[in-house]
Amino acid sequence: MELPPKYYHENFEYLLSFVKEKYGHLLSEEEWRFLRKYYSLPEDAQCLFIRFCNRKGIFFREGSLSYAEIGDIPAQIGVLKERGFIQYLAYPEHSYFVKDLLQTLTKNELLKCFPEVCSKQMLKEEMMHVVLEKLSIREMFKTVSSTITLLKVNFEHEVSFLKFLFFGNRSMDMTEFVIRDLGLIQYHKTSEDDLVARFQTRKEAEDKWLISEQFLVFEEIKSHYSAHQVYDWYCSFRDEHKDLSTVAIPSFQRLQLNIGRFLERHKNYELALEVYEDAEVPPSRERRARCLAKAKFFEEARVLCEEMISAPYNVDEQYFAEFFLPTLSGKKNKKHTTLFLKEAEEIHIPAMYKHQVELGSLEYFLEKGYSGSFSENFSWRALFGLWMWDIIFDPSLVAFHHPFQRRPSDLYLPDFYIKREQQVEERLLQYENAEELVLHLWEVFEREYGTANPFVVWDVEIWSMVRVLVTRIDLQALRQIMRTMAMNLVENSRGMPDLLIWDEETYELIEIKSPNDALSHQQLYWLKTFQELGIKARVLRVKFEE
Repeated sequence: MELPPKYYHENFEYLLSFVKEKYGHLLSEEEWRFLRKYYSLPEDAQCLFIRFCNRKGIFFREGSLSYAEIGDIPAQIGVLKERGFIQYLAYPEHSYFVKDLLQTLTKNELLKCFPEVCSKQMLKEEMMHVVLEKLSIREMFKTVSSTITLLKVNFEHEVSFLKFLFFGNRSMDMTEFVIRDLGLIQYHKTSEDDLVARFQTRKEAEDKWLISEQFLVFEEIKSHYSAHQVYDWYCSFRDEHKDLSTVAIPSFQRLQLNIGRFLERHKNYELALEVYEDAEVPPSRERRARCLAKAKFFEEARVLCEEMISAPYNVDEQYFAEFFLPTLSGKKNKKHTTLFLKEAEEIHIPAMYKHQVELGSLEYFLEKGYSGSFSENFSWRALFGLWMWDIIFDPSLVAFHHPFQRRPSDLYLPDFYIKREQQVEERLLQYENAEELVLHLWEVFEREYGTANPFVVWDVEIWSMVRVLVTRIDLQALRQIMRTMAMNLVENSRGMPDLLIWDEETYELIEIKSPNDALSHQQLYWLKTFQELGIKARVLRVKFEE
């Protein structure tokens, strides 16, 4: 499939129209000013500006521009310069972008511009570092300007923020349009009338944007700042932004966990404790208990472990606390996972499978006449995705905000199940036997095949595995598993056994463990849950035949 020459212009125009419709009341005067100026440009000048915006970086070599669909590029450059959309490299206006400037230059260009401090033996990163260290910004700009003709794109913040409003995040970009138009991904079709704004207020949008920026800041400073400096930066930011919008809090909590781990790795346990206490999401309590023990606050660690045992956020917390609590009193203790694994049966497979243990184990069962597949989480997630398809993509729950969403925006939030409990429960009880359920699942599978779904991987074997699960496992047990997954999709859609094997009479879910492999808490949870529900599941230890 071939895209039209100015496909990117059509896509950008759609994005702008969408943002004006959904977020017009949130836009600042600067953003409206950009829109007015953009719409006043001739189409070819608009195209060249969009080309600039879609490329990586904010500086471009004037002589390297070549786009067959744009007529008279020098003339369009002139229009863009005259209207303020681009400008030549200038000091001091562009001083803030000095790192972007150096990143734009090739290694040979750095060597040509700064031979007094750079050498051929250096890596590009080393050259950039020494230039920043040895030369003033004024010198750098003067030298580069006299050697290479560079253009800087303006309105970079306005364009980035408009894209952010459209996608609701900074991880997606205009390539989503191309991927869709080339047919590489088929998105679930939601009527544009059913798409709702991700942000209801300007503050919500700015808070979410702000936190995404702090991730970038943290990545930059953690390589150059001491642990105490990072902690001071964090405290200053936290104290200045105590009223973050709800939509930004999950991202901020992830950032807090990252900062806490950074401080913990640098053995600043008391500082890490303070950050973890702010986070209030897993695994913050586990990390706090470990930090308390390392800082020799054993009583506080004991109290925290008892809290986790009595009211765990998830399985990992519960099993960790049950193991860790006795060790705080100096007692030797074996993890539940270790004990469970020790009691497991062994199988022997050829040593050639040392680095492909699951494959070797599957071959072991295939040779015994079983059918089998690598099941792990794929089969269970696919069953959930097919069973609950229209509930996942229900637009009435205000969780779809743009046409490229693979999942509802609240999918991994605690209230996903709460908001859909009635629908989920009705769907679980809708089919009275396996035959009815298989017919429903097959209908969805055929109708939606290839459509992006956060749970369904369109693999050739996926339907076979789903069908085996539904026809071999008691329907009441399947309902309970689906309910458990829906209640906490972050935790409970992982940790399922590696293999699904079956023949005409039986089936089995098997977790495979090599000699040096450990059983995770979530894997143990599912093995025990399956056994309690009467589902055939076990763990096997693998030994290698020399």
